Amino acid sequence: MELAVIADEVTALGWRLLGARVLLPEPDSLLDCWREALRVADVMLISAQYAAGIAPSELQAALLAEKPLVLVMADLRRRFEPPGIEVEVRRALGVSA
Repeated sequence: MELAVIADEVTALGWRLLGARVLLPEPDSLLDCWREALRVADVMLISAQYAAGIAPSELQAALLAEKPLVLVMADLRRRFEPPGIEVEVRRALGVSA
């Protein structure tokens, strides 16, 4: 299984130790890193900071795609948080209040 992580250097350090392919984008290389990870990974984690730089429609399509499994995560310092999806999940499951 190929795990790819797009994150800042501090956040990515632990993932690198676990054997993940770590991509540390510069501002002008985010889309290149994103597309490479989509192409090679089975699972991709992207920090909320970088996910904000992906076109919403492209990010949403990747989150809903079967492969790779794409997850948005908080950075290690918790400066950037992923959007809350609990309400959307409950609505999709038909259990929202």
